[in-house]
Amino acid sequence: MTAALNSMLSHVDILTSEPPVAGARDPSYDGTMTSAGGRSTSRADLAPIDRRHFLQTLGAAVTVGTGCGGGSEEPARKKLDLGAVAIPEGRAAVAVVRRPKLDDAVERAIALAGGLGEIRAGSRVFIKPNAVHGQVSNLPGIITSVAMIQAVVRAMKARGARVTVGDRSARIFETSFVFERAGLRDAALEAGADEVFEAPKPAAAPHEWVLVKPPRYEETWGAKGGFLAMRRILESDHFIDLPVCKNHRWAAFSLSMKNLIGAIGDDSRDALHFNVGDPDRLGRDVAILNQAFSPTMVILDAQTALISGGPEGLLGDRVATTPGLVMASKDRIAIDATAASLIKLELSRTNVETPDEMYKVLTTTKAWALPQIVHGIERGLGKARADLVDLRFDDVPDAKAIEALFRA
Repeated sequence: MTAALNSMLSHVDILTSEPPVAGARDPSYDGTMTSAGGRSTSRADLAPIDRRHFLQTLGAAVTVGTGCGGGSEEPARKKLDLGAVAIPEGRAAVAVVRRPKLDDAVERAIALAGGLGEIRAGSRVFIKPNAVHGQVSNLPGIITSVAMIQAVVRAMKARGARVTVGDRSARIFETSFVFERAGLRDAALEAGADEVFEAPKPAAAPHEWVLVKPPRYEETWGAKGGFLAMRRILESDHFIDLPVCKNHRWAAFSLSMKNLIGAIGDDSRDALHFNVGDPDRLGRDVAILNQAFSPTMVILDAQTALISGGPEGLLGDRVATTPGLVMASKDRIAIDATAASLIKLELSRTNVETPDEMYKVLTTTKAWALPQIVHGIERGLGKARADLVDLRFDDVPDAKAIEALFRA
C-alpha cells in the first residue's frame, strides 16, 4: 500500500466501487491499459525511436550504470532540493515566483515552498492539471498550459520519479478528446512523462474509481454512500496538484481545491454543480471532497489569470490578465488564499465591462473569508490564519500589493 493511500486511509473509509477487476492498478501495472471511454498512453506508444535518439538513450543508460547501481544519478537528483528553504514548524509557506524561463520558475518555486526531497528515485508521481475542456486551444488561462505541464513533468523526472499526467475532464467530454485537442497528451509524453491517463467515465471503467467516505460526506453524497475518487491518484506515492489561476462564476474561484473536482467521478459531481448561486454551499462541498486527497505539493499556473468569465472562459464576460507567475505550496489553504489575493488585485486594476456572477463576491470579500477558504479551514486542509503563512516572493513587482490583500 503506497504512502498516499496510507495517508488517506487515516481519515477516509474506503470501499471499492466493485469487486477487483483484471487490469486494475497494482504494483506491476505497466501503464498501457486502454479503458472504454478513456485512454491511457505510455511513452512506449510513441513513434519508433531513431538511431540518433537510441544512441543518446544508450549513452545515458551507460552513464547511470557506471555509478554502481545508479549511484552517480542519486547525488545529482538530491542536489535539486539542496537549495530548498526550510519551513519552520507550525507554519506554511507559499512561493510566488517570476522568471523568464518557466522551468527555472518552477524549480525556484518548489525550492521556496520547502522542496520535494520526499520524492525518491522510482517514486510514482501523479500530476493532475486542470483539463476541464479543450474547446478553444488559443485562449490561455482556462486549462493548465502545455508549457507548465512540461516544466513540472521535467521537474519530477529530474528527481527520478515515474510520472503519470492525468485528469477527468468535464462530464460532457471524453478526456481523451480534451487531451488530444489541447495538445496535453503529446506535450506530457515529449517532456518525459511515463504515462498519460485520460480518465474514462466511471461507468465505462469502474475499476479506475474508488468509493470514498470522508468526514461529513453524508451532507452531500449520503444517498450515494460516498463519492468516487480516481484510483490512480490515491495509489500514487506522491500527488502534484497543478491548477490554473481563475475565477469561477459559481464557486468564486477555481484554484487548488476546486481543481480536485476533476479527480472525482461524473455522477459524484452532480450535487456540486447544481448549487448555482450558492458559493457557500459549493465551497463546503469542495472542502469535504478535498479530504480524500493529500497533495504532496500544489504548483499553480498563474502565467495567465482568468479574472472574469471562469471556469469555461468562453463567454462575453471573459477577462484575462498576464501576471506571469508560478506559485507553489504544501498548504492548499495558503496557496488558494494567495492566488485569490492575486485575482482580487487584478480585478482592482482591470476594466471589467461585463462582470460575471462572482465579481461582487471577489471584490468585496477578504481572501480569508471566501467560502472555499473558510470551509477548507474547518475541514483541516491547511493553516487557519494568514499570520501562520510566509509568502516568499522572488522577482514579483506586485509582491507588496498581493501580500497586503492576503493579510487584510
